[in-house]
Amino acid sequence: MIAVLGGGVVMTGATLLYLASSNQQLTKSPPPRRWPLAWAGVLALAFGLALILQWAGPVASVFIAMTLAMLVWTVVPLAAAWWRAAPEGRQR
Repeated sequence: MIAVLGGGVVMTGATLLYLASSNQQLTKSPPPRRWPLAWAGVLALAFGLALILQWAGPVASVFIAMTLAMLVWTVVPLAAAWWRAAPEGRQR
């Protein structure tokens, strides 16, 4: 259970870091103050890693946390671009 919680916290932190980017596509415009989102994302990644460390060894924990973060940073931008794309037959 602690591994699932840690994984969720890591994925939340990765999403917060994505939202702090000026190139993010989840919202129409980037937030005016991005630093709080970035720091919250970094803290969530660290806390999630600490939770995963309670379940797995240090090397495996870092691997799991970074794999989950890369998964979020791969899927979320593609899903956001697909969601915001114009339907077929219509131009923006």
